[in-house]
Amino acid sequence: MSATLIVGILPLQPRAETRDLRLAMFGCSLLCGMMWMTVSVRSRRAGGVDLDKPVRPGRRPSRGLPVLLAVLLPLASGAALVQAVGPDGEPGRWVSEVYTAGGGVHEVPVKRIVSEPRPTGVNVNGVDEYEVDVVVTLSFDDRPRRITVEGVRSLEVPEEGDTVAVMYSPGRPELGGRYHEAGFFPGGAALLWIWAVVLFIAAFGSGIFDRAEVHSARRFRVEVHGVAALVLCLGVLLLLPGAFFQTSTWAGWLLAFFAAGTPWLALTWVIKRV
Repeated sequence: MSATLIVGILPLQPRAETRDLRLAMFGCSLLCGMMWMTVSVRSRRAGGVDLDKPVRPGRRPSRGLPVLLAVLLPLASGAALVQAVGPDGEPGRWVSEVYTAGGGVHEVPVKRIVSEPRPTGVNVNGVDEYEVDVVVTLSFDDRPRRITVEGVRSLEVPEEGDTVAVMYSPGRPELGGRYHEAGFFPGGAALLWIWAVVLFIAAFGSGIFDRAEVHSARRFRVEVHGVAALVLCLGVLLLLPGAFFQTSTWAGWLLAFFAAGTPWLALTWVIKRV
């Protein structure tokens, strides 16, 4: 489960392979959870050995499990929110098609500037940023083609011969090419905020969990953990539209926020019922 959440919170490129990797990791986590449930139920019916080691007299329950829970919970919420970060709508569909076709980002020289430089209002260390439309030559599989790339941004006024980052697929010339901004993608700032909040909660959240309550909740009970599992599955289902389709920005974030709350809702249910 830890590996699944780590993969989910990383800013991986929106390729089909990335989606398949996340689904495979979730499948492994689901299988491990089902094995835990099965072993717990069969052990109880057979009057077998308790899965929990008995606590020695005079010793308090281990602090390790509450700390692990304090890390995994915000990590799960952060992983859900990360799924909403990135290109949406038509740009998202285009990026997905480029990656699916084996494309990527390439540095290409500017052949010609076809628009007047437009100040963006951004200033970095006293240097103004400009936006222009340029003509570049892209090396497609059939033949090189010259295309116009709009909205290229650069510090100072760009000149012919400067290189720009263009995303395109050599095998799909009909897709054309588009300027690729530096960083993860346009939602990079949102990623940093998500990671900051996750680290803050993970660092200071372990104190909110009572050791005895956490350890008492380890033993599987259908009426308790079964409901919690359904809540977690609901959170995963809320993320599937963004994984298989290009949802609008507001819909993607709305679904991600609801999904991010399901781990805490499931934990509250378990704590209140044990």
